[in-house]
Amino acid sequence: MTVDANRAGLQAALDMSRSPDGMQRITAIAELGGYIENSDARARLEELMDDDIVTVEVDAAEVLVRVGGQPGLLAVLDVLGRRTDDPDVDYIAYMLQNLDFGGELPVLSDALKIPESRYSDAAKIGLENLRRLMGK
Repeated sequence: MTVDANRAGLQAALDMSRSPDGMQRITAIAELGGYIENSDARARLEELMDDDIVTVEVDAAEVLVRVGGQPGLLAVLDVLGRRTDDPDVDYIAYMLQNLDFGGELPVLSDALKIPESRYSDAAKIGLENLRRLMGK
């Protein structure tokens, strides 16, 4: 893919992620995951974890955890800690639990491998809440 085509694809995904149509935003999440190395794509996925549609939030978190490496996982844990009193964030936590317990992705062990110095205060709370949920 040429640089121009890559840039055009990223811009199309970013534009779609800002659509007032929730289904368009959900579709854009997977596309943005393909551009995860781009800071604009990563930042937009992080923003989508605060969407008004829970499915959008969960899907964005899942893409960040699956393809975003440690920064993606830290961003998701930060949301878990920052929004600890928001019942919608429970769906993100359950998705992480299902990925881990189902054997698809060792979310908790991956999180524990990240040096504590890289954690924000909110991410530390998110990790503790996830550990509690998982009974570990």
